[in-house]
Amino acid sequence: MASEIPESMKAIQLIHYKQPYQLNKVSVPKIGDNDLLVKIKAAGFCHTDYQVWEGVYGSPTPIIGSHEPVGVVVAVGDTAQGKWEVGQRVGVNLFQHACHTCWGCKSFNDIRHCQEKGVAGLFNDGGFAEYMVADADTTVLLPDAIPFEQAAPLMCAGITVWEALQRCALSTADPIGIVGIGGLGSLGVQFAKALGHPVVAIDNRPEGRALSTQMPHKADLVVDSTDSGALDKIKEWAGKGGLAATIICNDDVAVAEWSLKLLRPFGKTVPLGLPPSGFKCDAFDLVFQNLTVIGSLVGTKQGIESAMEAVVNYDIRSHVTCYTIEDVPKFPEIYADGHVKGRLVMKID
Repeated sequence: MASEIPESMKAIQLIHYKQPYQLNKVSVPKIGDNDLLVKIKAAGFCHTDYQVWEGVYGSPTPIIGSHEPVGVVVAVGDTAQGKWEVGQRVGVNLFQHACHTCWGCKSFNDIRHCQEKGVAGLFNDGGFAEYMVADADTTVLLPDAIPFEQAAPLMCAGITVWEALQRCALSTADPIGIVGIGGLGSLGVQFAKALGHPVVAIDNRPEGRALSTQMPHKADLVVDSTDSGALDKIKEWAGKGGLAATIICNDDVAVAEWSLKLLRPFGKTVPLGLPPSGFKCDAFDLVFQNLTVIGSLVGTKQGIESAMEAVVNYDIRSHVTCYTIEDVPKFPEIYADGHVKGRLVMKID
């Protein structure tokens, strides 16, 4: 069952690391029995996409970037019939095609730990194209209330910070610090506020600090991490020795290490940035304060659905700047400038 599908499509391909993306004509991909063909309507540019462009993951080239794609189903594989229909609005999970036989699948039944999975935008083609293959088992249905350009950032930024908050398992009155107010952090502030937490937004960029007060759910306190009095200001505001948790939404190693000092005894931190050089922490902060460092990898299909439900119920929005597919080759340069506000999103009408 399929709608009218062309033989070729426009696609943004990374051919060589640290070189401009190329806008090429390529064949529309073929789907398997348990796949969907999705006509892309929007796709976000994440920090991880920038790292793919840099070559951090050793991604195969040529590769089509973006692991934040959303669109409309235009073809359904034989096995997927009955699960999905042509015309449905969907979000494409970056994790695809679990093998169901490796130790990761058998031990955890969680595609994130499958040893043979595909990872769209990192090791397999992603969403910077007119069409994309999606796994029928990991694809999510988009609520009608969420526009495509708003849905795209939820596929990575949204679910990543939502999952991090869930992993902290805090009481609603516990104060939280969101460090780095970009695509992830701006959603993190809103999710945390919607869940009932007092929130301090921490960023050394004026764009990030401004964004934290321009969203539907605003931070209670906004602090410049380079301010000499930032530590005392945050701990006094939080009370009880400091914050209950911090969510680190950038890959600044020094800021992540400094943020441990913001935590009260038994505080938790979730570092979501992925600095190639790794993280550092002060052993005395970690041990003497009984702190917990939590690893958190994106999220499950169920987690994405839960995050989208919160987005609809609490009117949570990303700050997005939309571009055409022809503009996407400029994304790495725009992002590297350091003054991006919110999310860069490719939108196709």
